[in-house]
Amino acid sequence: MIETLELVVRLSFISDILGTAPSPELLKLDFFKMIGKKALKDAKKLEKETERLSTEAYTKEDYKVSKSSEEKEKNNEITQITYFRKDNKGIYLPNFMVKGFLKAAAQALKEQINLPNPRAKIDRYVFIFPNKIYLYRNGNVLKKHKDEYIRPIRAMTPKGERTSLVSSERIEASEDNPVITDEIRIVLIKNREINLKKLKKMLEYGLYSGISQWRSAGFGRFKWELISQTEEIEEEKEKVENKSENEENNNEVKKKKIKVKKANEK
Repeated sequence: MIETLELVVRLSFISDILGTAPSPELLKLDFFKMIGKKALKDAKKLEKETERLSTEAYTKEDYKVSKSSEEKEKNNEITQITYFRKDNKGIYLPNFMVKGFLKAAAQALKEQINLPNPRAKIDRYVFIFPNKIYLYRNGNVLKKHKDEYIRPIRAMTPKGERTSLVSSERIEASEDNPVITDEIRIVLIKNREINLKKLKKMLEYGLYSGISQWRSAGFGRFKWELISQTEEIEEEKEKVENKSENEENNNEVKKKKIKVKKANEK
């Protein structure tokens, strides 16, 4: 049986949270862009092989790759909207977002917690349950977001720097009116690199950089509360036993050295 340790915690969001799931419309747009590029590539390949097929006619007639859609996208001020994931019960965070936060926290704190290659270690040893972590306010599961938060973003493209607007669903949260999560089980496979103390340090990072979109602007910050944990008594016992064994070995070595020294003096 695999030996594990466990933290059970609850997060309290103290700053607004932004949705992270991409819109279905954006996914469709990206998909058809990909299909269009593949169609053009296939057409050029086929034209080269046959030396008779017109690439322009092939792509325009059969795949409808037109400039109007590109112009429409370019003129559209809000290029994408990000949503909160939700089901019949309410709004939830997927467990991989908590794991992603722990990776970012471990990367930022790797010198303080003495953890080389932190992202790989979190992937290997840390697991988050349940899969859906529901959000609550005043004991009730959140069903709706407050409004949409629009912000400008800059991106470097082949045509140079481009500024566009991004919109995200927003849930209000503050220290006076926090949003609370379900109980979260953080399961750690026993290893020499990560312990529960280091995991707690990573969770403290949520006060400075949280979960969700635009974390660098302070969105999604949280405090955490410990519900329960697996006691690391066995590990402490092993450390004490190893320490006493080392001390005994050192004492025996010292005794032998003293005996040898006395024998040489005689």
